[in-house]
Amino acid sequence: MSTSTIKKVFDYRALRLLMGLIAFTLPFVVSLISLTPLSSISASYHTEARDVFVGMLFIVASFLWAYNGHTTGQARASKVASITAIIVALYPTSCGTCETDLISTIHYMGAAILFAILAYFCFGPFREKTKGQPGKKGRRSKIYYICGWIMILCILAAGISKITLPDEAIKALKITYWAEAIALVAFGVAWITAGKFLSPLVDDDEALQIQIFEQ
Repeated sequence: MSTSTIKKVFDYRALRLLMGLIAFTLPFVVSLISLTPLSSISASYHTEARDVFVGMLFIVASFLWAYNGHTTGQARASKVASITAIIVALYPTSCGTCETDLISTIHYMGAAILFAILAYFCFGPFREKTKGQPGKKGRRSKIYYICGWIMILCILAAGISKITLPDEAIKALKITYWAEAIALVAFGVAWITAGKFLSPLVDDDEALQIQIFEQ
């Protein structure tokens, strides 16, 4: 099968775009469906939004598994991220009526590893050909860099708060909720940008073309 034929069947930019859209919308969708204030995005597992939360994470995990990047290292990182996304989906955070300390710990460790790998893609692979470049490539590079740091800072904020603050304060301030929501939005923005679909951020010769009808 020729390279041109493969490109018609599968476009990695479309995969990035779809994954970014799902990540970006996840916190808004589960918050809307839950019909109750959430202490964290993960807490939607214990609400009416459970199926949507788990389903969207499984879609992200599937896309991450299918995504190989441009090197063996990137492919391996993507596979690990896929596994951790499944762990986050299947090992829920604790709720007020259940004793799940071990499961909750596994959940948060999985989430931390997942976002760390996603930040790696922002700092490394996504910026390989855009770092220091002028014009639209330079704009994408800055977005990747900012999104990567946002995810790292959100991980640190959630982790430090659990060590230094009582659970009541964390829930009252919704620290975990905002850390997870902002990290997911940053994840989404980075991968939507990497999908090379937004015209202000991509040159014509590298833009993703979504063709529905044969011309």
